[in-house]
Formats: sequence, structure tokens, C-alpha cells
Amino acid sequence: MRISNCRAVCGGMALLAGLGACASSGQGKLKQSVYDIDSAYHVIAAPMPDVMAGGLPGVTLTDAQKALVKTASQSVFNEITSLETSIEGGKSVTSAAVSALETDFASFEACWTGMKAGQQPTACAAAATTTTTTTTGN
Repeated sequence: MRISNCRAVCGGMALLAGLGACASSGQGKLKQSVYDIDSAYHVIAAPMPDVMAGGLPGVTLTDAQKALVKTASQSVFNEITSLETSIEGGKSVTSAAVSALETDFASFEACWTGMKAGQQPTACAAAATTTTTTTTGN
């Protein structure tokens, strides 16, 4: 990982730790976790367009790898969007949904980091097959 990328990721993770302390209720903490993961996702996924276009020196992906990473990224993005839409709609977020998002995000992060390093981690398959999240009405 290039130093500038490491700083961006490490900075994003430090930001997440600070933001997580803002919520005090159980539901508030779950909602904050969704927003924190959204922020981390955007930091980690920021170089994707450059990599997909072949614009990041030293990183070359095959068409199959690009398709897998795009699917994994879109799956996590969809999951984040679904939860944020529920939150904005006044619905409660379940701990199971947030836990699933955390797991899926970790798989995507491992997949994307591995792909950029010239590997194809097994996490890519897991990240590309995320499930629908659950919320409850309020």
C-alpha cells in the first residue's frame, strides 16, 4: 500500500473511532455505525475509478477481477444505502443488520486491498454475495 493511501485509510479509521463516540443510545450507536462504515467505504473505494481505468501504476486487474471488485463494492454500497434509507425514514436499525454490514464491509476491504496488491483473496467471493439488511419500523 502506498504511504498516501495508508494515510488516507488510517485517517479515515481514526475519524471513525471519533465519530463512534458521539452516539449514546443503543439505536444511536447502531445508526452511527452505519454512517461510520459509509465514511470508511468511501475512503477505501476512492481509488477504484483510477484502478479500473488502469491509471494507478503497478496495479493491473483482469476484466474478471474488475467485475468481481465492482460487484463486491456495489453489494456493500447497496447495503449501506438500504440502511441509511431506513434510518432517514425513521426506522430502527437492527444489530444483526449492522453486524452483517460490518462483516460484508470487512470482506470488501480485504478483497479490494488484496486485488490492488495483485492477489485475489477469498474475501472477494464473500463480499460479492452480501445479503439484504433488516430494519424494523418505528
